[in-house]
Amino acid sequence: MKLVSTLAVLSIAFAATAFAQDAEDPFADAVETRHGLMLQMATDLGTMGAMMKGEVAYDATAASKAASNVAAIASVLSMAQFPEGSEYGKSADSYALPAVWTAQDDFLTKIADLNTAAVAMQTAAGTDLEAMKAGMAGLGGACSACHKGYRQPE
Repeated sequence: MKLVSTLAVLSIAFAATAFAQDAEDPFADAVETRHGLMLQMATDLGTMGAMMKGEVAYDATAASKAASNVAAIASVLSMAQFPEGSEYGKSADSYALPAVWTAQDDFLTKIADLNTAAVAMQTAAGTDLEAMKAGMAGLGGACSACHKGYRQPE
């Protein structure tokens, strides 16, 4: 019984802490979501990058899977993960710059460019190593274009 009481108290304390954090930063969930999406994308880009650097052997199936994951993530990126007010300095752990909202049309164009490059990479990654390298140039350029203008460096 004592264990049940202890677990109940800990559960209430955890819930209260989570509620307090959300009350302090109403954008915490959006920031966490976009971080998760970007972390998964970075993981998949790392898989393909290791193949391109010769750190692991090229594997068409693994490369295709990684490229498909990147394309899937790129396809869901939208302003939903970037609610106004969730920028760097205002929302905990956010690296989004105010330009996301002040130049929103350009930001959305960059997301569209990422989608285009990611779809092209899906085809290239499973073709062969040279095609994947060529596809990565376009994909890397799309990532970089957005990060340069809309992300605070860590």
